[in-house]
Amino acid sequence: MKRSVSCLLTLSALLPALLQPASANSAPTRWDGSPGSEVLAVEENCPISVTHEDLSFHITENIHYSLHARVEAIYQMENPTAEAQPVQMAFSLEEAIYDFDPAAVSVTADGKQIPFQLVWDGVSPDYVPETFDPNQTGTLYTFTLAQPPEDTDNDLTLLSPTGFLWVTYDGIHSYSGEVDGTSTLGTSTGATVWVYALDGDLDYTVTGEYTVETEELPFAQHFRAYLDKRYEGRYTDHLDALTAYKYHQLEKEWANLPVVMADWPENYDYSDIPLQFLYTVAFPAHETVEVAVAYNTRSDGVREGTADWQHTFTYLLSPAQHWASFGTLDLTVDAAESGYPYVISSSLPLEEQPDGSYAAHSDGLPAEDLSFTLYSAPELSLSDRITSSLGITTYTLAFFQFLVVPVLVIAAVVVLLVLRHRRKKANR
Repeated sequence: MKRSVSCLLTLSALLPALLQPASANSAPTRWDGSPGSEVLAVEENCPISVTHEDLSFHITENIHYSLHARVEAIYQMENPTAEAQPVQMAFSLEEAIYDFDPAAVSVTADGKQIPFQLVWDGVSPDYVPETFDPNQTGTLYTFTLAQPPEDTDNDLTLLSPTGFLWVTYDGIHSYSGEVDGTSTLGTSTGATVWVYALDGDLDYTVTGEYTVETEELPFAQHFRAYLDKRYEGRYTDHLDALTAYKYHQLEKEWANLPVVMADWPENYDYSDIPLQFLYTVAFPAHETVEVAVAYNTRSDGVREGTADWQHTFTYLLSPAQHWASFGTLDLTVDAAESGYPYVISSSLPLEEQPDGSYAAHSDGLPAEDLSFTLYSAPELSLSDRITSSLGITTYTLAFFQFLVVPVLVIAAVVVLLVLRHRRKKANR
């Protein structure tokens, strides 16, 4: 009988270990619970083993104090049983919604692409909110606020709402709110405000000229269209997962206030949160399947005690302990194109190769999760630490090297020439 291999360790037990930038690895999983309130779980008795893992980091450009990397994990996975095993797997990492690109994710089995789901912060793509019905038909109010006279504002006030309101806008520059949920949005240049009222009713006042249009439509239709546009179509193929996570955010926001501005929960989009790629691999009896997962990620950049930035990547190895066994691991780090080509610390003994890359080998699953730090110099020198303690950055050093130092040299030459000239005059 075919069965989906699962685990008894709940996601809540995994999450503390997942809270590291760029952490990742795979484990056998299943959803437990009723639809919309499932918990991702991992099987203790999974028969599939990992005989070998090739893990590579190709690190390139430096953007906004972070290095960007292409990470690829290639597993040789063996099914030793006499039965075919369809196994649901979760590849876990941590990313920020605002810059994650699902189109850059690749999951293959023996070279063939296989579909995957995204799971943000443990929220099932089938999540069903408890405090509101996304399929409920409400009213979308579209306000066009005219530009007011100079030095005045045109204010839209939403008066003490009795139901949930979700608000987006373009051109608003001021906001104020009251304890009862009354909210005022102001513009000095003209603006458009979209207010979705889940129960259809809306009391409001406007201080200046305006027009308003209304449309009856389900909240899910309006909300999903907004998300697709907001993230420029990056999540079109994974909109269920993103919508479910955003519903969960909305529930928490509406628990505090009946009016939610769209940009409030979006502030969290810039923080890393747990993310899983969920996919199913078919393992024929007594055969080995090559499973490969690739994605883009970024480093955690800090500048503490050094003149230049240090860039740290982490990769979670511990989920692999849930497979029946783990054989060997080969790690490659190539940062030659990044401007930070040197590994100055690592949880595994990375050795520099002739081509400038670094490599490490491990027999068995390492006891610690992988972490390594890149720097622009081979090591942290005494002068590096001194310049840091004085608040001197690499940019300041470059300024001194290419501008101040030449000026000082020229000044010294001028002084020497003047002194020489004076000596000649004194000897006459």
